[in-house]
Amino acid sequence: MSLDIRWLAPIALVAVAPQCIAAKYMSVEQARALIFPFADEFVHRPVQLTPEQMQEIDKLSGVPGRTPQQQVWQALSKGTMVGWFFVDQVIGKHELITYALGINADGSVRQFEIIEYLEAYGSQVRYPNWREQFVGKTVDSLLRIDSDIGNISGATLSVRHLTDGIKRLLFLHRSVLR
Repeated sequence: MSLDIRWLAPIALVAVAPQCIAAKYMSVEQARALIFPFADEFVHRPVQLTPEQMQEIDKLSGVPGRTPQQQVWQALSKGTMVGWFFVDQVIGKHELITYALGINADGSVRQFEIIEYLEAYGSQVRYPNWREQFVGKTVDSLLRIDSDIGNISGATLSVRHLTDGIKRLLFLHRSVLR
């Protein structure tokens, strides 16, 4: 009895193929409710940066912007502004990561959530213990990997790019929205 190995090829491909864990974890509305649960109104305030504003934010943050448009909502509670809600995208290793960032009225990070993660690896950036490192950070915080933000083995590019994205949004907030 001889074994024809051609029949093993499909099994071998399935056994060694990387698992894709790409997922949409929540909607923008769900992220807003998680980040600002006490807000009763979100006013859409999209930002269109001028070339000069983009240059200034690039220079101050050290992070080049991908687009002059930014999706922003003002979070209100009983008519009082309590913070700003951003939806942004950064590149992971190959694919875009969509995330939401809440900035308190005082300019500190309230919280951030991963909305959609399309990479095959590195989804640990959505774990609460990693995301919580950003709470309370401001434009004056270092926001450096292995300094005040921990790295994640296997997710280094996602960690770096999310950290850079948050840093850039903090500078955008200070330069344009305050």
